[in-house]
Amino acid sequence: MARPRVLGTGIVVGVLWLLMAGTSIWSAMRGAANDREDWALAWGLVGGLLAIAGLAAIIGSWWHENRVHRDHH
Repeated sequence: MARPRVLGTGIVVGVLWLLMAGTSIWSAMRGAANDREDWALAWGLVGGLLAIAGLAAIIGSWWHENRVHRDHH
């Protein structure tokens, strides 16, 4: 049985990281629109890495609570 508080915490952290990723990517797009390629590249990279981290937090929390935790306890 999944522990809802633990799973919820992982999902909340992942969603917060995805929101930060969206903000970073939005800033990158604004930078590109203003001919600031350096700004667009930097914030695009930050946004991409935050998006990966957010998805990993959500998927990893779900996987751990529904697969690993069940198999080892």
